[in-house]
Amino acid sequence: MTSDDPVPAPAIDGARAWDFLVAFFSSRRSFLAVFARYEARVLRFAREAGVHRDDLSLPASDLSKLFHPKRLQHLRDVRFSALRAAAHALFREVGAVDPLDTVASHAFHELSILLEEHLSVVRFRDLSDRRRYAQMFEEVSGYYPTRLRRIRKLFADGLRLIEEVLPAWGRDRVVIRSAYLFGERLTRGVFEQGGLAGLYTRMYPSGGAAEGFLEVGRSFLASGFQGEARQALARAAALERPSRGARRARDRRAGACAAEARRLLREMPAPPAAPPAGF
Repeated sequence: MTSDDPVPAPAIDGARAWDFLVAFFSSRRSFLAVFARYEARVLRFAREAGVHRDDLSLPASDLSKLFHPKRLQHLRDVRFSALRAAAHALFREVGAVDPLDTVASHAFHELSILLEEHLSVVRFRDLSDRRRYAQMFEEVSGYYPTRLRRIRKLFADGLRLIEEVLPAWGRDRVVIRSAYLFGERLTRGVFEQGGLAGLYTRMYPSGGAAEGFLEVGRSFLASGFQGEARQALARAAALERPSRGARRARDRRAGACAAEARRLLREMPAPPAAPPAGF
């Protein structure tokens, strides 16, 4: 290898990479649902009190209702714990220092602190010491939004980092087949282009969905999965061809991928005919 040769991308464990993606998107979706419920409750209490949310002062009974403790505990012990474990397995166990591992660990710790803070509120909601309650309210009224916004930012940073590594992961057999089979549901609502289309746009920035379907079709074809290969290649081939005046490199790449898919489909043996209907 000469100094001018491109440096090959480091190999990844495809199964662990996909496990991490599943854990990340599942944790993100669950957290955003908790965050949305928290925001809705705070705004409702502020509206009922006729004040801005920054001036809201809640009685202990309402403060304890801002979160469901069991839901927070499930989020930490199931979703975030799985995310942290998947990140450690993918990066830390092979000695890699990666910011995605840091994101997963910090999100887990931030949520752990939030859970403990809220459990304290629940345990002490019947305090008769008003000064102690006022002190606790002052603390958590700042902690709650701070912790939530930190976790939200961690997921935003994590999503940006994932978008950066997806092109390197888009050649792994496990990742591309799993993305094809489960990516639509997993990333629903994450990207503006939609589930699988949005994922392919980031995994294959040069060719988008056409390249994604072509890549997985080739993978299935190489393993002898004719039916799955035909379906994936047909999806690539069906994508609209770029117009004659298309100048964007991405349009040209997508058109080339669609044309390649059509070629592979022509070369594939015809599917077996369906048996005649019985009596």
